[in-house]
Amino acid sequence: MLRQILPPLILLLLLAAPALAAEPPPATSPTATPAATSVCLDNRDIRSKVVSAENGYYARTSKGWWRNTGAACPAYGDNRVLITRSNINRQCRGDMVEVYDNFSRISYGSCVLGSWERIAGDPPKAK
Repeated sequence: MLRQILPPLILLLLLAAPALAAEPPPATSPTATPAATSVCLDNRDIRSKVVSAENGYYARTSKGWWRNTGAACPAYGDNRVLITRSNINRQCRGDMVEVYDNFSRISYGSCVLGSWERIAGDPPKAK
């Protein structure tokens, strides 16, 4: 039994290694306000979102822009939708978000959210 499971498991780990080796965004942004952090953001408070593989996930609320401190997610990209599933209508540290393209109807996988950190100004532009 173990001989049948081990080779596919090793292959899966080898394929996942590049994604796991990707560097996460810096823990603190130069424009971050250290005192303004939150474990969750209410979905009803989010007015717009910006996602990119290079810069991560940003959400705008009435209190300004917030950066998610979760690990880098190569699936983030322009014109992609983040699907959240929560029974409390919030986006919290540890929640999974599915990255989806509405036009092609392709799911690009899921990523785990980190805490939220308020930033001064607008999020950086994608390259």
